[in-house]
Amino acid sequence: MNAAAFAVLSKAFDVRYAGPINPGVIGWQKALSKFLRVAGAQGDFFFFSERRLKAVAQEVSSRCRAEAQLDFFHGFTPWILTKPRRPYVAWGDCTFLDYMNIFHCREQFRKGDLGRIERAEAEWMANARHIILTSDWAVHLAANQYALDASRISSVGIFGEIEMPRHDLYAGGKEFAFVSTDFEAKGGQVALSAFREVRKRHPDTSLVVIGDRPREALVESGVTFVGYLRKEVLAERQRFQQILGRVRALIHPTKSDTAPVLLVEAGYCGCPVISSRKFAIPELVDDGRSGLLLDDSSRVDVVASAMTCLLEQEDKYRQMRHAAWTKSRVEHSKDRFAKRLVSRVQEVLSGE
Repeated sequence: MNAAAFAVLSKAFDVRYAGPINPGVIGWQKALSKFLRVAGAQGDFFFFSERRLKAVAQEVSSRCRAEAQLDFFHGFTPWILTKPRRPYVAWGDCTFLDYMNIFHCREQFRKGDLGRIERAEAEWMANARHIILTSDWAVHLAANQYALDASRISSVGIFGEIEMPRHDLYAGGKEFAFVSTDFEAKGGQVALSAFREVRKRHPDTSLVVIGDRPREALVESGVTFVGYLRKEVLAERQRFQQILGRVRALIHPTKSDTAPVLLVEAGYCGCPVISSRKFAIPELVDDGRSGLLLDDSSRVDVVASAMTCLLEQEDKYRQMRHAAWTKSRVEHSKDRFAKRLVSRVQEVLSGE
């Protein structure tokens, strides 16, 4: 997404890249934090230690001396100690506060250390000319938690990183897909258990698992583990797209997410999604139209019931495929993303 944003901005403006900026972590801080957390105590968030954030700020200051109208930052937290000499815009998925709440256990870190980072981030974001996020859900959270000016924060959405097929390739199979880089966090055990329940009623159903796999992945009837498919490798990206095009639905009972690009990519292929009603997912999937969103996607019986619904209600299912195909292309194409992003930056440059 960051590379795509850079490419979009480079076509519309005279852009100068001032990176990569990524000073190493302080080794003893990392070791101490890990030791404390393993021992059951609380550690500091060493990656954003005061010392490392100051090192980042120094690099930004030394590299951004050229004349420009605007500084554009990818992400928020790494830059919170920088003091830009001109107006600046920043974009990302969520704040550090939300990142901690969603992807980490806050109790493992000192409250004072997390507060240090969050207070600095809130101030830095408040001083930005504009804050850009990838979802309205994240905009709402950031504006409320950090007391940001609502007129200076907005969403540009996301897009998929695969090609849009010209035709729907689905041939009527009963195969489901689960895709993740973290099997546990994305609800892999729930998806696997739900599949087993569905197979009791529909024994010809199958499941393909892409990416991460359970630690003890045994040979199981109906389940295929294909491993990671890298989008930067043409043959693997094409295989990934082919799988999304042929499966009945994508199962994504995630526990940790923001705005998963995967759901947009499934839509490009006309593949409905079974997922959670949390995070920004309702912006990507229309419940009952382009997929099924669950109030409690951690319940195996609820996920299994949704899978059975898509297997047994053929007319509704066909309508759902069409809706998924249309929504993703109309609302979440790369062209729409590019226009929204360029428009935001132009507004800032014009002082609107």
